Amino acid sequence: MTDRPSALLIDAANVRDNDEMPSRRSDATRHVVEVGLVTGLRTITRPFPVPAIVPELGIGPFLPVAGHDLGVFNEIVGDEIDSDFGSSIGCCDTCYENFRERWPGITFRSIEFQTQAMEIDWLVDNLRLVGSYSPAELSTLRRFVQCPRCGTYIRWHVWIYEHRFTGVAELEREVVELITLGERTPFLLLEHPLARRVLKTVRSHISGTPSVMLDAILYRARVEASVLELRQDSAAIGTFGAPPPQFVAEGRFNHAGSPMLYAASDAVTASAEVAGEGDICLVAALRAIRPLRILDLVDIDEERTSFEILAAISNSALMAAPRTTAGWMRSQYVFSRFVADCALSAGYDAIRYGSTKAPEGANYVFLDVSFNFEQQFVLEEISVVTAGRAAIRY
Repeated sequence: MTDRPSALLIDAANVRDNDEMPSRRSDATRHVVEVGLVTGLRTITRPFPVPAIVPELGIGPFLPVAGHDLGVFNEIVGDEIDSDFGSSIGCCDTCYENFRERWPGITFRSIEFQTQAMEIDWLVDNLRLVGSYSPAELSTLRRFVQCPRCGTYIRWHVWIYEHRFTGVAELEREVVELITLGERTPFLLLEHPLARRVLKTVRSHISGTPSVMLDAILYRARVEASVLELRQDSAAIGTFGAPPPQFVAEGRFNHAGSPMLYAASDAVTASAEVAGEGDICLVAALRAIRPLRILDLVDIDEERTSFEILAAISNSALMAAPRTTAGWMRSQYVFSRFVADCALSAGYDAIRYGSTKAPEGANYVFLDVSFNFEQQFVLEEISVVTAGRAAIRY
């Protein structure tokens, strides 16, 4: 990026890169500066002649610093962020779009992530280390706070966030591999190690998932114009059942021609999932009347060994990507349909997952709709809802 902070490199011994500089500095502009321009001792660097760096962009005053100083400073910054926030730097302006692409469930749904964005100057000024450096030293070092995600020096903003699972870098690599596999050869998903781990995890997870009666009311929405066009009874419970196979395209969890029943945790989310802004929807409030075994990908028990895999995939682009393409084939749904197959084969009745339209909403998909819908649900009421605008994606 053209506005990325760069540096002036001063090497009094010879013209070469500073071995002590952070490894991701090859993009910085480097210049040779006359040694005589910089003299005197500083508390944060060794006496000259030594290789040293000063920021090329920003407002001074600046002092030359050694790569060692930058490493120490970043260690202190990392420790203080962990102490103050119980977290670390999740991403910066340079890698934010990449983070959002890999983890759409986090950027869209996590209030912690959304509210922990701040300017790097504000962050540094409010850490305790301010009292440990002179103003000139801090004016220099604040330009060299390094993003642990992409390795660049942060110029503008930083997001403080810590994933709740480990092995993030490896998981990101596997997510990208599976997305590519799903686009090119989707029937070969099980050749990938992460897909095999997911299948094993879903199957083992069911042993600790009892069948329970749902206390919550579920909401199933239909666009009113569609109901009228098909001459269906808007007051009948059967109108809100799963659609006939001939009308079923590929969905987030269902294959083409294989209907499943989608519902939501509230009427607003239900209408947002099926309609555009301003469309009139009929929303049925339904109560399940039989025990259900549900694979919950929203409130995942952190005490269970399956937590890390389920938390990772549910927040990743494999499961939480918004619909971005039209037509029959929707490649962003390949892996989520794979997860539905895993859950159905394991014996789950439904999956609970986060909405991609309403950050606080949750959806349910019932995997087997061969049952008699009217004998499994009780219709509590039907309301008319005007679909609102989908929530902003951060």
